[in-house]
Amino acid sequence: MIYTVDGKPAFRLDLYDHAVAHTWKKLIESIYVGDGEDIDNKRSLFPLWTIQEVRDLLVESIKNINRFLKRKFINVPTEDTWSDQNFYNEVHIAFEKLTGEFDKPTRFFQIAPIHIKESVKDLNYCVHRLEHNKDKGLSEYLDLQWTKNRTNTPRVKLEKNDYDLVQFARKKNEVYLDYNELGKNFIDLWDDNLPINYSMAKNSHYVGADIKVNFIDKEEIFEEKFLDWCKLNNIDPFDKTQGVGLIAIGKIVPIRMDHLTKTSKIDIIIERKKNDESI
Repeated sequence: MIYTVDGKPAFRLDLYDHAVAHTWKKLIESIYVGDGEDIDNKRSLFPLWTIQEVRDLLVESIKNINRFLKRKFINVPTEDTWSDQNFYNEVHIAFEKLTGEFDKPTRFFQIAPIHIKESVKDLNYCVHRLEHNKDKGLSEYLDLQWTKNRTNTPRVKLEKNDYDLVQFARKKNEVYLDYNELGKNFIDLWDDNLPINYSMAKNSHYVGADIKVNFIDKEEIFEEKFLDWCKLNNIDPFDKTQGVGLIAIGKIVPIRMDHLTKTSKIDIIIERKKNDESI
């Protein structure tokens, strides 16, 4: 499977030979259209936007939603709120109320016009980009987000044996399942100072289209303060069935990615053998 950037080969993804990788491949085969719009380039390349650009987009999105609802559903941020984690938590709660769950969208989200749906989705991406001063660009990883504008965005629940593949270290050029959920995992709860009984607390238990391409080696994915939080809340983060570790589905062979910009277009080249309709 070859991924291109602006029409030029960027990297090849070689999938591992195990059940989760096979499931992911079949899922991609089932939703791939090949019209150049399979990847959500805007959100995948969000780390290349400047902080000010993301702030402006968040303000615009909030105003769009408030105008559509004809009321102040979300407070427009002021200069003082950009460093306030409570503000970001409030925006994310609003996002959750507007969207619903991954497989059970709200009535609002089903009938809202496309530009409002896009504004709602931007709430989530802007919050995660801005909170905790996260500004690492693409130095550590690339989140490849599949478009959510199709009629169907399927996912497959992990089987019991699939959790054996969970790991707690990152390896350079390895590719992992991303967070194919709507909500916050345990790491988010700790990072965002939210209670353990947060209503939309959800870890990773599904194979979905979104993947994370990793660019660094990291022996431990958990910070010490997170481990302290887990101990305080009687959670074993190294229990693979908790769904806070990583599942690798393959490894990339880099070709060239130095021409990647925030306006780039990422696409997939289908490699087919004769009489083979698979990717």
